[in-house]
Amino acid sequence: MQALDQAIPQAVAAPARADRAPAALVALSLMLFGLASLPLLLVESPPLFDYANHLARVHILANLETVDAFRNNYAADSLLLPNVLADLVLLALQPWLGILGAGKALLMLVLALTIGGAAALGWAASGRPTPWPLLAAALVWNEVTIWGFLNYILGLALLLWGLAAWLWLGRRSRGWQLAAGALFALLAFLSHMVAFGLFAIAIAVLELHRAWVHRAGGIWPALRRLAVSAAIFVPALALFLARSPASGLALDMRFLFTDWQKLSPFTRLLATGHTVLDLVTLLAVAGAVLGLLASGRARLHPGLALVALAFLAAEMLLPFSAMGSFFLDMRVAIAAVLLLVVALAPMPGRASPGLARAFCLGLVLLVGVRSAVLADSWIEADRRFAAVKESLKELPPGAFLVAADAAPFELGNWLQTRRTQPPHEHTAGYAVILRDAVLPNVFARRGQNPLTFDPGLHDLWAVAYNPISRATTDAELASFVAHVDNTTRAIHAAPGRAGFPGVYLVVFNRGCADWPETRPVEPVACGPDHALMRVPPPDDGSDAPTASTTAPTARSSS
Repeated sequence: MQALDQAIPQAVAAPARADRAPAALVALSLMLFGLASLPLLLVESPPLFDYANHLARVHILANLETVDAFRNNYAADSLLLPNVLADLVLLALQPWLGILGAGKALLMLVLALTIGGAAALGWAASGRPTPWPLLAAALVWNEVTIWGFLNYILGLALLLWGLAAWLWLGRRSRGWQLAAGALFALLAFLSHMVAFGLFAIAIAVLELHRAWVHRAGGIWPALRRLAVSAAIFVPALALFLARSPASGLALDMRFLFTDWQKLSPFTRLLATGHTVLDLVTLLAVAGAVLGLLASGRARLHPGLALVALAFLAAEMLLPFSAMGSFFLDMRVAIAAVLLLVVALAPMPGRASPGLARAFCLGLVLLVGVRSAVLADSWIEADRRFAAVKESLKELPPGAFLVAADAAPFELGNWLQTRRTQPPHEHTAGYAVILRDAVLPNVFARRGQNPLTFDPGLHDLWAVAYNPISRATTDAELASFVAHVDNTTRAIHAAPGRAGFPGVYLVVFNRGCADWPETRPVEPVACGPDHALMRVPPPDDGSDAPTASTTAPTARSSS
């Protein structure tokens, strides 16, 4: 730390044209990455909303041909989807690290790409390495990451690198700039359509800003350049329209919030379950940005500042859901703030070694404290996950598991996303990993995911709840159990059930005691915040189901 303390001021005061990053800034970036990674290193199961579901889907894909329960209930679909890049990374890593290790490695990769991408984009924009954009390290654990939108956060990290390559190569080689732009456009497309759209918006804004700066050169050269720049998105769009099954999804746009409510993702930008710490961190980042600008030590790169403004406009205009994907508008808030932070560039001739020293040490302290608090709460959440996973190990291999949650779904307010920690909506996904269980609410929608739920027994569609069922009251729990029991009876009355290991249900945020009067279920494993039950088959095939077994509509949140 002492060497870093001495070297940072020298790095900030370095000549404006630098060929390589000072070692001190590299060391600072690595230190911030290490601190941000601390919560991940101390737990086995990060308490991220969609995380277990993503891991379960990839585990099924990796073992689809070797596990009978998977082969009989799921089918592989196209990989040419705008929501698949994280799956591909996990598939590549899981043979070496196991699926649980692969998941943590992917999250650490996202952290590294985000912090490194912020530094690289800031350098490419200002023409010199600078510590100011590393404020992004304080933002890596944000609401969107806590939701566990793995494909999107990977796409957002790659967006930073794509813009860095665009600006850096733009001063060196137009051909390489276009080639790199096309590559990053394809990667953004494979990550998420929102990430792809943001990359397109960013390139359009940067090129329009360049055209304005060089307007003296005439309109026709500017238009030709704009047209050629837009061509980098043609390969990804052509792939989408010609080969991707996602192109056939209904647009189905839904707007759930007023213009005023659409600003709430910015106030809960860092919603991690620690409201005071989140607000203090957000105010500290805002204070640093305003302080650097007001003191004249930094300025905003005009192109990137306009990109951040365009992202804000996109957040206000986007729907909440479209094409079966949800939370579209709120995802953009973190992108807008990241671009604003990365737009900070050193003001020529205004280097201040003392300010740089205070900034860097303060940033290390901020990220360190934030990570320590997160790690402490994650360790406690990991204990709860571990207890649930021990219970799930009691399932027979290949069991069919239906999940419900006794806690209401929490979308979020102006200050935080949810109060129930850890989130158990997708904890049942660990049964897929641990016992090769069949889980109907794994994200497996045709045209949206590389895996589809295709049960061999048609009656299983009746309990294919997606998202997870809610059983917040005794009446809802009794109705849920009755429906699963009726489905079980229908399955056992139907032909083709030989070797079927049975139906089980797990209810989170409710133990085994004091259940309402329901049809008989047999406790398998119990905990203070979960109950794993077996739904026994009927004594004979005479009992017919009494509830409708119509398949619910499947949908996904990532």
